[in-house]
Amino acid sequence: MVFPVESEDRALRNLLMLCQDHARLVVEIYRKVLVMIDNLVKHETGGVKERLEEIQKIQMESIEIKRNIMKELHETGSMLFNREDLYRLISKASEVIDHAESVGIRLWAIEARDWKIPPQLGEGLTEMADAAFDTLVKLRESLISLGFNSERSLALTREVEELERRVDQLYRQLDLDIITCKAELPLILILRDVSMKLEEMIDAAVEEADLIRILAL
Repeated sequence: MVFPVESEDRALRNLLMLCQDHARLVVEIYRKVLVMIDNLVKHETGGVKERLEEIQKIQMESIEIKRNIMKELHETGSMLFNREDLYRLISKASEVIDHAESVGIRLWAIEARDWKIPPQLGEGLTEMADAAFDTLVKLRESLISLGFNSERSLALTREVEELERRVDQLYRQLDLDIITCKAELPLILILRDVSMKLEEMIDAAVEEADLIRILAL
């Protein structure tokens, strides 16, 4: 006989595993974005469109995982008292992926028009993008820890917040560098879009960390 508590624990474990798999795809997508940024900063042509296609393919996988989570949440009914938090968690994670894809699309537009990123802006963009990657990795680690070590998960969410402050600092400097550079206006505008989307992506990641904190308490 399966007792209600056992059913709830099993359902929660299944959902957390799905969320963790989704978090893996978030990091995988963003790795592709980092490669695109590296290529453009180094003025290496070719490959950016292929990376974008890979991003969009992985995004479809993430949508399928989200659908499975929605199905699990529906089937558990009112068994899980924190089902709304889990729904918000996967929704926020999907938002992170959407921002990453938006960055990829804009990077592809830069290559398609053969625009060259000035060295100073390339350095600032790379530094911000790397800091954003560290944040996403730490976010994934906090979600993985949620299943077996709540204290560790809480500690990692605090590290996510610290990294987010670093990204914000880099974003403010990069934005200033972009608007004061002597590049052509279209490139200035699209680089501002790229940096803004990166910043919005990390803001969404911090909100996801807040939801992880709620589940860990």
